[in-house]
This record gives sequence, C-alpha cells and structure tokens, in this order.
Amino acid sequence: MKDSKKDNLYKKSFPESHEFKFDDNVSNVFEDMVNRSVPGYEFLINNIGVLSKKFYQPNTNVYDLGSSLCACSKSILNKVENFNGNIYAVDSSESMINICKKNIKSNNIKYVNSDICDVDIINSSIVILNLTLQFVDVKKRTNLLKKIFSQINKNGIIIVTEKISLEKASDDMFFKNFHDFFKENNGYTKEEIDRKKIALADTMEIESEVMHEKRFNLIGCNNFYKWFQCYNFVSWVLIK
Repeated sequence: MKDSKKDNLYKKSFPESHEFKFDDNVSNVFEDMVNRSVPGYEFLINNIGVLSKKFYQPNTNVYDLGSSLCACSKSILNKVENFNGNIYAVDSSESMINICKKNIKSNNIKYVNSDICDVDIINSSIVILNLTLQFVDVKKRTNLLKKIFSQINKNGIIIVTEKISLEKASDDMFFKNFHDFFKENNGYTKEEIDRKKIALADTMEIESEVMHEKRFNLIGCNNFYKWFQCYNFVSWVLIK
C-alpha cells in the first residue's frame, strides 16, 4: 500500500481508558502492523487467493467482510482468471475504506462502509472473514455466520481466519510467549506489545479452535477444514 507507514503507535504510553480503534492512526500504519504482528500473513493472503481460484463460480460476487486495506480482495483479483463479478469490500472503518479508494483502482471492487452484520450476501460463491470475527460481539457471531452460510450459493465457501486461544493452559502460554517473541523479532519492544494488548482487551475477544468448530456445526456446516495454522492463528474453509 503506497501510503503505509511504520507502526510506532504504541511506542508512547496511553491513558488506561484508551481502546484500540480502526481510526486514521491505525489505518495509516495497518499494513506494517499486520505484517509484523500476524505470523504467516503473506502466505495466508496469497493462499486465500489460491482457494478463491479453486472455488469461485463465474458470474458471482465475493464479499470481503472486514476488508481493512483489501489485501484479500487484491489477492483474489490477482489469482482468479477471468473474474467477472464484484468484490464487495465491507468495513466499518471509514478511514480504511478511504485509503483503499485512493490506492486501489479496480472496477471490480465495490466499497461498502458498513457494519458487516448489516450486509446481505447476494449471489456469492466466496465470503471472506479474515481476522474479522474476533472483533464482532461474541453474542452476534453465531447468527452472523448462520446468515452468511444460508445466503451463499451452493458449493460456495466461507473463509474464516482467527487468532485463537488454546484449550490447554500450558499450550496457550507457549503460543502467547512465542507470538510475543515473533513480534519482538519484527522490531516491537516489550512495552509496545504490552500496551497494544491492553488497548485490545475490550475490543478483540478470541476463542478456542473447539469453540469455532462448534459454531460451524451450529450453523449447519459439517464440511469444513482447517487449512492453515501458524502459531496461534488458524484459518478454516467452510463449504456449503
């Protein structure tokens, strides 16, 4: 992304009341932030495009829910030959949408500044929730996925990527420490990591792999596969 800057947001301290928000400050450094914070991110994005190439149905739409800077949308356009539908890039952050409009020139991407819970899925073979569900109120997650699964086309897919908690406390502690080490290795200080954790505490609620897969069953999907895991980040493909 042309205007991306280095993420130094949490080098300074914040008031205890500060909460992480996808505002202008975050949007302007988000590309650097996510690449330095999410293990395997480049591989993940590239292969969301590959999965889309496999499952895309001609003359249908794609919904990138919680699209942020549209990394998934761009990967799909790069991988899917003769793409002839629309990608609806939906995000509640106006600043994210504005950056994408400025930097991505594609007639196939339609930008929607909206809460993803308010969006209907129309004639779609692919819906992406990449690191998105964790920012949705836990009480709304099952109904959201149920609605999406009911509205996608037959043989369509939902790709869900999430940071997870582990069932065993010892494993959870290992991966938390390993993830912190990953971020330190990418130039973040311990103080930056701790400050961001505090800011995210009331904004992002992560769940276990077991909880996610129980939810997939609850919405009527029994045909799902974990296709990616790197540290405590997991992605599934749900097939209708």
